[in-house]
Amino acid sequence: MSYYTPERFNNWLERIKETKIDINNAESLSVFDRMVDDFVVACLNILRAVKERELNKKDAFKELEEMKKLLTADVSFDDPIKNEFFDFVREGIKLIIHSAKYCLEGKTSKKSFQNLLKDALKKEQKGDLEGAFDIIARMGAKVFKGEKLPEDLQIPENSQILNWLDGVDAINTVIILTEIDTSEEL
Repeated sequence: MSYYTPERFNNWLERIKETKIDINNAESLSVFDRMVDDFVVACLNILRAVKERELNKKDAFKELEEMKKLLTADVSFDDPIKNEFFDFVREGIKLIIHSAKYCLEGKTSKKSFQNLLKDALKKEQKGDLEGAFDIIARMGAKVFKGEKLPEDLQIPENSQILNWLDGVDAINTVIILTEIDTSEEL
């Protein structure tokens, strides 16, 4: 069983192609948010399957790697704004997948979200984007493990880690919405 198929990814690319983007209308950009959320849901399903012993960790890592490979596809739309937004969300999705891997490995940090963010910003200032990515991925793993992302994180507007933090925020949002849906079903 595949948790995220190439067909599913291509369906999102088609939706993006068909969507008329207007940067003055945030609703027109929602296709990108829904695509990111779909990746979060797939990661949550993989983590749940491992927890419920429907999937072993080795196969879970393979699934996540397959998802990551989809993001390496050369994607170009006939619209520079779509290309820019796609590149932005692609970075967030890479972070989501990496966070899910850390969650599977049990690599979560005991540090607060605020301290992790400070560490990531320091790495970014030193030009160590890989190190910054790694720290933000650990923030995502904490959220996958059930910690809530604080609403008061101070993020500089011009930071490159903004894309990655959007990925962490997407994990947080999907989990909150899942919990609301579950409680309404009871």
